[in-house]
Amino acid sequence: MCITEFRKYLKNQGLTSNGIASRVAKINKIELILDNTMDNIVSNDTLMYKALVSLQMHEDPKHNPMQNVLRKYYSFNNGKDFPKKNEFERFMGM
Repeated sequence: MCITEFRKYLKNQGLTSNGIASRVAKINKIELILDNTMDNIVSNDTLMYKALVSLQMHEDPKHNPMQNVLRKYYSFNNGKDFPKKNEFERFMGM
C-alpha cells in the first residue's frame, strides 16, 4: 500500500488535511478487524463486498467511516467506485 499516493488521491478528492489524516488512521483498524490487507481486499469484488458487510457489524449504522475509507481505497486502487451493497447483491444474484 502506498500511503503517500493515497493521501494525494484524497487531497485531489477535495478532502481537508484533517479528513485525510482521519481516513489514513482508520486503515490499520480496518486491516486488524478484517485480518487482511487493504490491497488484497480491494483486489477482489467478492472480498470487498464481504469486507463491507463485516465492517457494518463494527460501526454505527448511521455513520460508517471505515466502510467509507475502504470504498475510497477501492476507488483509488481500481479507478472506479464499488457499487452499493444492494446493487452488488442484485448483480451477483444474492
